[in-house]
Amino acid sequence: MDAHVFVDNSNIFKGARRASQALEPGVDRVAVRLYYRNFFELIERGYRPQTKVLAGSVPPGNDDLWQYARDCGYGTDLLRRVDLIDGNQREQGVDEILHLKIAHALLDFDPPQTLVIATGDAATSEFGTSFREEVTRALRRGWNVCIWSWREQIGRAFVQQMEHARGAMTICYLNDYYHEITFVTGGRVVERLR
Repeated sequence: MDAHVFVDNSNIFKGARRASQALEPGVDRVAVRLYYRNFFELIERGYRPQTKVLAGSVPPGNDDLWQYARDCGYGTDLLRRVDLIDGNQREQGVDEILHLKIAHALLDFDPPQTLVIATGDAATSEFGTSFREEVTRALRRGWNVCIWSWREQIGRAFVQQMEHARGAMTICYLNDYYHEITFVTGGRVVERLR
């Protein structure tokens, strides 16, 4: 089946570090990294991706990751973090870019299609959009939806949507593939994807 794949990189990356606390205790969570080759293969498995988008913030030193994603056919939408008054930085606009691109896919392609979203974020953004709303639109238009998330990250609204989606929506947990899609810098290597 044709699919349209959207990856909220910051949410998935942070979720891997958070999941590591339970799945690999004693490992410095800062050393946990995603192994994108297996990650992309996993979330695309069984589909013919027509659209592939990876969005995130641009921390220094990730040029190889973004290039690898482009080489795998992903459009990469990268935004710089914004400075806050307290001296910290935060991401701005990344989710909204993904929401917009999902809406475009929903308008440009007729069902049957599958919307694949890698995120756990079901919250409404500061600009009033959400992945949850895009899932609602997809289901209303007759699409199937597959959410990939870490158990620690999944928004309750997604679980509620799935309960009412009459089989048109699934949630798949990345925790089940933790050792195949992560590695530890200077430590554990990635396992083969099963």
